Amino acid sequence: MSARGEVAPDIAEFDLGMDGVTTLAAHLREGFVWLDRDLRIRGLNAVAAANMGLDADAAMQLDFENLARENEAVATLVSWMRRVLRTAEAVRFEMTGVNDPSRIYTVCIFPFRGGLAYTFLQVTELHELRRASEVWRTEHRALNDLCEISIFHVNPMGFFSYVNDYLCHILGFSRSDLERIRLIDVCAEADREETARTLNTLVCGTTESHVGVFNLMMRTQGICRLKVSCAPIRRDGACVAIAVVGVEI
Repeated sequence: MSARGEVAPDIAEFDLGMDGVTTLAAHLREGFVWLDRDLRIRGLNAVAAANMGLDADAAMQLDFENLARENEAVATLVSWMRRVLRTAEAVRFEMTGVNDPSRIYTVCIFPFRGGLAYTFLQVTELHELRRASEVWRTEHRALNDLCEISIFHVNPMGFFSYVNDYLCHILGFSRSDLERIRLIDVCAEADREETARTLNTLVCGTTESHVGVFNLMMRTQGICRLKVSCAPIRRDGACVAIAVVGVEI
């Protein structure tokens, strides 16, 4: 092993004895490209070739230096490659697609076999989900600031898992009080069976939404009537909570 480490493997060694790298690269869902110090491609997997819109043989002929003069995204990639060659330190960053600027990729470049290699994975959908999540959080804050809308979550066992300030205010309970009890514990007694049945259909997926009225008991002996819309929150196909939005009627 020591002797082998003293001699840099040539291209033939790379092709004939990849120490499992070829097999590993073939099974990656990320694109994988290996380049020498002159930024000439020496190996890549099918994911990378498909992303380039080329077969493997055509992809091996790509000239990154020339492409960088014509394409801003390639110029960015080449700039990071040169940094890795200079510093021998791996880098990770995000960039727009070379062929489609609307796509976003996360890229990792690292020293490899006397040159460098990089992996890349498209994360456009993840970025869109992040944006959608931020929009949801903003709208959620706006709804809460109106102070006239009750928002709460109930877990599959029927316990409150989240309540907003307005629901606490109108019922007269603290958040810690509500998050220790079940929804049906604060339902009017005559409605408890029907409410439990409604929650069960949402958890089991029998129905995907419910609009109705919850009659909730206030701490001060009154009844608060909420017109509600309920929908299950699912993760990997399983219901993890029921989201409820309600207004007083």
